[in-house]
Amino acid sequence: MNKFITTLCLLGIVFLIDSCEYNNEEELYPKKESSSNCDTTSITYASGIETIILDNCALSGCHDGNSGLATINDYSSVKNYVDDGLLEQRVLEEKSMPPSGPLSTCNQQKIRSWLMDGAPQN
Repeated sequence: MNKFITTLCLLGIVFLIDSCEYNNEEELYPKKESSSNCDTTSITYASGIETIILDNCALSGCHDGNSGLATINDYSSVKNYVDDGLLEQRVLEEKSMPPSGPLSTCNQQKIRSWLMDGAPQN
């Protein structure tokens, strides 16, 4: 009986040690993107939207002019998609573009603000 209790205690200690793991706060509770840090004032194509387009749309294999898909790499090409509603539909509503996954919340807010202001170029 004494051997059984000793074995049981050892198994309990092994179980406790094995079940301990270190997690840091960032892994356990990832910070959500704060919309309060997203400046959506005075957004124009040249001062905010162009970077989003070039970083997410005008990429090799996508809308760069070499892939067979529509070229979306300057104001006039983007404005065509604004005017027919496709930019808002695909990027903000369906979130099917870019195909790698939805844009960040801040980039979506910038595009929405830009569209609401009439999609100005400069």
